[in-house]
Amino acid sequence: MIITILLSPPEVLLQRGVMVDTTPTYTSAEKSWVKTQMELGNNEAIESLPMNINEWKGYRIDIKESVIEALKPDMIMERAYYGADNPTPVWLLIIRAENTSAFHDPKVCYRGAGWSVVNETQIAIRLNGSRWIADASTTRSSDAEIVVNKLLLEKEGRYRLIMYFYLKELIFASSPGKITIVRAETTVEDLDDASRQLENFFSEILPYLFIPVSGGGDVVAVLLYRNYGVIGALMMSLLLLFPLVYLIRLVMQSRIR
Repeated sequence: MIITILLSPPEVLLQRGVMVDTTPTYTSAEKSWVKTQMELGNNEAIESLPMNINEWKGYRIDIKESVIEALKPDMIMERAYYGADNPTPVWLLIIRAENTSAFHDPKVCYRGAGWSVVNETQIAIRLNGSRWIADASTTRSSDAEIVVNKLLLEKEGRYRLIMYFYLKELIFASSPGKITIVRAETTVEDLDDASRQLENFFSEILPYLFIPVSGGGDVVAVLLYRNYGVIGALMMSLLLLFPLVYLIRLVMQSRIR
């Protein structure tokens, strides 16, 4: 039984999913775990995010070296996407890192650029789960509701709306891994229209951050060692030794009798 578990891929034993939260530490009351039928893409997959996604047409934005040096992320990407019926772009920023210091509080960054926070809240938005979300009770996909940060900013009479959240893929409940921030912003003429635009954008774009789970993936034993090193190896040793010690104890007791 123990050997079967260690030599099985984790997705056979456990439900794959991502933790979604409004903070990079995943300690807020808004955090939620979304069960997925796909895995969160690696850096190359996210950097290859399509330029054209349904009605959205994207353009690459070069990131200043000074920003990269300051944040030291594992991956950073910025795009501008235009909707078919809206001339106002949505700016998308995705940053991935293991160190939470790479995720500067957006409020601090915007204030440093002269913007004032007019309103700050968290809102629930519904995402299209047709490609990547697995229903809790069936193998069918479903939509998901997550909570995101929502900031309304003002500078010299101009307004911007920002929505952002953090993602971390979880196979084991405490598994270490990279954190990904997904942030979208747009200029504001009408607040309700801007909110709908960002919510629709997130719903369309998020499925493309996930890729199919590759067959023949690493088994539990390999993941334990890769993620936890010596501690993982010790955990495997204890799991293997426990039934052996138990059997030896039973044999010794039977001989004593």
